[in-house]
Amino acid sequence: MQKKIFPIILTIALLISSLVSFFYIYNLQGNAKVINYAGVVRGATQRLVKQELNGQQNDSLVEKIDGILKELQTGEGDVGLTRLNSDAFQELIVEMQREWKDLKEEIYLVRAGEGAEILFDDSETFFALADRTVAAAEQYSEKRVRSAAVSLLILNFAFIILVILIYIYNARQAERQRELEKAEDENRKKKEQLSRQEENLQAPMNDISELMYITDIENYDLLFLNQAGMEIFHVDSLEGKKCYRVLQGKDAPCEFCTTPILREGENYTWEHDNPITGRHYILKDRLLEWNGRPARMEIAFDTTKAEQEKLFLKFTLEAEKLVTDCVSMLYQQKDIIKTSAQVLEKFGSFLHADRVYIIDIKEDRMYARLEWCADGIISHRERLQGIPVSLIERWIPYFNRKECVIIQNVNQLGDTNTAEYRLLREHAITSLVAAPLEKGGTLLGCLVVDNPPAGQIVSIASQLQTLCYFLLLARSNAQSQKELSRLSYFDTLTSFYNRNRYIEDTNAMTHTDSPAGIVYLDVNGLKDINDQYGHEFGDTVLVECARRMKQVFEGADFYRIGGDEFVIICPGIEKDVFHSKLRELRAQFQKEPHYRAAIGSRWTETVSSLKEIIAEADARMYEDKKEFYRQNPVSQRYRHHSDEVLHLADPGILMEEIQQNRFEVYLQPKVSSSDRMAVGAEALIRYRSKSDTLMLPGNFLPLLEENESISLIDFYVFEFVCVKLKDWINQGKQAFPVSVNFSISSLIQPSFVEHLTGICTKYDISPEYLEIEVTEKIHDVEGLDIKSLIINLHNAGFAVAIDDFGTEYANLALLSEIDFDVLKLDKSMIDNIAVNPKTKTIVGLISGVCHDLGVHMVAEGIETEEQFMTLRSCGVDSVQGFLFSKPVPMKEYEERFLKTTDSEK
Repeated sequence: MQKKIFPIILTIALLISSLVSFFYIYNLQGNAKVINYAGVVRGATQRLVKQELNGQQNDSLVEKIDGILKELQTGEGDVGLTRLNSDAFQELIVEMQREWKDLKEEIYLVRAGEGAEILFDDSETFFALADRTVAAAEQYSEKRVRSAAVSLLILNFAFIILVILIYIYNARQAERQRELEKAEDENRKKKEQLSRQEENLQAPMNDISELMYITDIENYDLLFLNQAGMEIFHVDSLEGKKCYRVLQGKDAPCEFCTTPILREGENYTWEHDNPITGRHYILKDRLLEWNGRPARMEIAFDTTKAEQEKLFLKFTLEAEKLVTDCVSMLYQQKDIIKTSAQVLEKFGSFLHADRVYIIDIKEDRMYARLEWCADGIISHRERLQGIPVSLIERWIPYFNRKECVIIQNVNQLGDTNTAEYRLLREHAITSLVAAPLEKGGTLLGCLVVDNPPAGQIVSIASQLQTLCYFLLLARSNAQSQKELSRLSYFDTLTSFYNRNRYIEDTNAMTHTDSPAGIVYLDVNGLKDINDQYGHEFGDTVLVECARRMKQVFEGADFYRIGGDEFVIICPGIEKDVFHSKLRELRAQFQKEPHYRAAIGSRWTETVSSLKEIIAEADARMYEDKKEFYRQNPVSQRYRHHSDEVLHLADPGILMEEIQQNRFEVYLQPKVSSSDRMAVGAEALIRYRSKSDTLMLPGNFLPLLEENESISLIDFYVFEFVCVKLKDWINQGKQAFPVSVNFSISSLIQPSFVEHLTGICTKYDISPEYLEIEVTEKIHDVEGLDIKSLIINLHNAGFAVAIDDFGTEYANLALLSEIDFDVLKLDKSMIDNIAVNPKTKTIVGLISGVCHDLGVHMVAEGIETEEQFMTLRSCGVDSVQGFLFSKPVPMKEYEERFLKTTDSEK
């Protein structure tokens, strides 16, 4: 080939030179023709002028000259002239055409008889111009001749250089060819050596137990399969076999083939489940050369057992996380039904089961309460209603042992448990897992998973049991929350609406064009009944009074707004009907001495202010009550104030009485429910009248509240307690925190907290020894920002207690809205706790809420050992009542409950 290349190149050079020379010659011939015809124009014009001067007209010659001039300019015409690409020549041709045009006009003038002098002069000018044009064409042609000569010279020189380069290239190629031949010889020897090595390697490769094969990376031919692989895949010969067909059972190359991602000299490790063997393998792939062909080697390590263990562990961890997520959902739930359904869906989707449902067992029958079904699975909830428990009698012993029932194959029940088998087959169940829902040893139902994957059917039992526990716990909490919510709006004793609902309803019902009747009722002598017959009998009286009210005013709205106060609202009632029922109600409360009531009423045609109407009914009720107490002077329950305290309405006299120490501070100890040791005290005020009668606060504080002078007493008690605390600390006695009650009049003062801190600073007492007690009523006081007040008290270092919780003012919403430190359970919640399971349950729930919120719980009014033991079992932290001590004078309290600290002993 190298010998032939030089003649070929020379031939090509000769052809190219000939073509180039022909091109230049052709162009030079065209240029010469242009020069010739430029001269022809001059000669023809000269001959034409002579003829015209001699009177010989030659129009054909004129036309010929026109055509030649035009063709010289454009290169288009009959003569076949080329257009010279010379700007100078073209400018001269344009000028000749203008002169020729003028010359023709002179010729026509001469023919018309004008003189010939001008024609002669113009012709001389035209001839000179024609000479210049010919000269310009000749100069252009000479330039083109020189250019052609240079081009041919360069072309020939380039061919010479090309020949030299080709010679050099051929010399290098010959050297390279010799090197390639030498390398091929070495490769052939190396290949022979590798072939011998491959033969030597095949023996140990066939001996290893792991599957190993080698395949062509271009056409997927199976080049080698060791003995283990031949046996596993039942292969006798590899001829014409493709790796994807033999090893994977596919008709085309595997989409997961690793060949495209392999790199020379590197191993690639991956995992795969083989569809033919059904085993899990860890695979190691590597590129290599096999018998001169690019190939991929793969070694497969059977890790099926380890993978199964890993998958089981992974499933267990994921299942535990799922249960945790479900528990979180149940813990945060607001709608137990909706959340339980979401939990079933989440659990069923995770398990890839057909159905997950909750069965309730009631009176030996089963009822599907909630159900989740996978897509395409028909719901059986309606069919799972009222089914006898006897059909699953075999499950009960498992449930009693708190174990799951696992059925891996329903068909195995066919011979021994035909009723159970038929039940399950009717509902398209082939396998299931059922976990018991039990509480306190009572089977409430079960959680059932239909047709879970076979590999997971055993492993999900523990997760189901955990889920069952939290489902029951969530259901119990939901019931408790529902009960607590009900307690916020209903009076547990009478089932009437309570004060919370009363406030909401009266605020909402501000105006209506419909008639309405209001009854305000106060049970007369209830305190005397409680004192004489006990609170349990008093509760019976209240229940009977409530029954009589409902019997008369059927369909009305009933509210218990105080211990013995009731309001009946009758919307839309006609006047005569209302008064008729009112007479009947009065008659109901005049028959028996224990069931007497003061009744006030007001009917209105339209309601413009419901609170005003209720206030009128309230005022009429108290007029009725005053009449009752006038007729029953034995009773000490009278709303209006006695003569012994009326003078206290004067703030000046009140200050004098305070300064004369007529107001005495008593302390009632608070006792730890765990060890009955004193842990604090509550400060209570008493008034010693001029007749030396010790009066309880209920006899004089209402008067001071009405006159808005009660703050003087509040701060007097607080300062008195600070003085005593300082004395105790100075004497080395053990000082417990003391709680002080404050009225709304004090709390609404802008400088309330500053006043308290000023007193503490005055006596150098830390606020941690003082507890500020407020009643629930502050929540509804207009103009008092209770949240800001509590924050300011906390910032100053005081603890805050909510008092009288459990009375008509109790509001559970306070626990979530305001950050109290102590909750004091009122005596009305304690009186029958030892004999009333419902009250015990309620107190237990409230105690649990307090513990969750970090609120210390104190129960007031403990009178019996049974009450104390019951409260302690409910988780109440501290107690206070006559069982441990009634309120005592300061000196007696110091003697009985204050101890000297260790440092002073």
